[in-house]
Amino acid sequence: MKKKTKHKNLEKHDESECAGNYFSAQQTSACPSAAAREPADGQGVNDVYENGCHTHDSGKSMAEFITCHTLISPVNLIDYLTCGIDSLDVGFYVEWNSNWATQRDQFDKRKANAQGTEGILVEESGIRPHIFYAGGKAPNYRYHLKFPECDCYIAITQKAFNSPNVYVSFTSEALHWELSERELIQLLEKDIESFGGVVLFHKISRCDLYADFKIPGGLNLDFLRSHKVGKARKTSHFMNGEKLETFYIGDKGAPLMMRIYDKGVKIKKDGTEARWLLIWFIDDPQDVWRIEAQIRRKILKEYNINTIEDLHKKKADLWKDITDDWITLRYPDNKNQSRRTVHEFWKLVQDCSKLFGSSTGAKRQYEKIKAMKIDWHISRIANHFVSCSAILKDYNFESIIQKVNSKILVKLDFDTFIEKVKKKSIELGITFSSDEIKKLTEEIWAKKNILPHKYKLDSKYPKSKE
Repeated sequence: MKKKTKHKNLEKHDESECAGNYFSAQQTSACPSAAAREPADGQGVNDVYENGCHTHDSGKSMAEFITCHTLISPVNLIDYLTCGIDSLDVGFYVEWNSNWATQRDQFDKRKANAQGTEGILVEESGIRPHIFYAGGKAPNYRYHLKFPECDCYIAITQKAFNSPNVYVSFTSEALHWELSERELIQLLEKDIESFGGVVLFHKISRCDLYADFKIPGGLNLDFLRSHKVGKARKTSHFMNGEKLETFYIGDKGAPLMMRIYDKGVKIKKDGTEARWLLIWFIDDPQDVWRIEAQIRRKILKEYNINTIEDLHKKKADLWKDITDDWITLRYPDNKNQSRRTVHEFWKLVQDCSKLFGSSTGAKRQYEKIKAMKIDWHISRIANHFVSCSAILKDYNFESIIQKVNSKILVKLDFDTFIEKVKKKSIELGITFSSDEIKKLTEEIWAKKNILPHKYKLDSKYPKSKE
């Protein structure tokens, strides 16, 4: 078991890891009551909160922006419980030894023997006991092995190149008990070695970051819908009668998606109530709600998160960006959503970034996939050449190339060209020194036998060297 951490440590905590996998807290006050907010000079509390409702400070006609606190418990009654990683999928890039064909035949036999069963137990010298299942993981992984800590899927390829040939999904139990994520990965590397493989490297494929809170009375659909502000637009939900159980933000199959759900109800269905009560240090799971961000490979790549070490260094920044920028809960106290006040409860959610570790300042670098591929630009240029040929009614290939090239050179200003290239390099994330850009530019002009500084701006074509 891991030591419990009280919420008062929230501001002081500067550890780089979440006590291995999570932090827990007693039912202490999460933050001062929202209803007891310090009023501005010359302003009474009732000017800001009327009968427990948050109003716009301007005093203008903002009746439509009044939000009653009856939609959620007062924040001083909400308790922080724990945060951490609850799902972790890792792709291993493996090179199997020369006996791979024999090992694969053995896997095929076990797969066949497992047909029509709930899996066969494998106990073999030098290999940890595991269950071998008849299925796999479509479309790439033919074999499915179950170890106590994870589900392990293995492809038939002997050496991984562009994609992993071993895919591992660690269980929630493993992520919250004795071993750290690093130790779990090391354990799987040893399992792979026992089958005759060498792990070249690994990449995190998916991780779920979460924070749990005890919210008396729980959350409801009206509150979440009326307070949601952020880049994420699409939402969906699951109701059990009139009671909200799960609120989804983003597409379920998207690279980034958030779930806000009744964790107390879920653990009763899953049969994991006893384990989570120990983690939370509480006696009753009722009204425990989870804020959980599901982060897939595309987003992790944009944060340059590849290894488990990268994840530990940047998970605080991940949580901060997601809860500060991608999605927030705000009081409807301003017509301009970006100026609305962050809800006191959501401030607790945001503050969990400090429990995930120290910030490294990592920022999401959005991929410019098409812009980074020269073939994409060449295809567009080729299509434009065809259009120019039609417009100029010149159907001679060499002639139209010459005419278009000449017109392009007239449009290019040598003095500003370098600056434009440097700006574009920064936008595309390409490192290029000024000297390199200048040299390349001069080479381009030299090949065209052109003196860029000497041709007149009003000339139809640049002058060639005499």
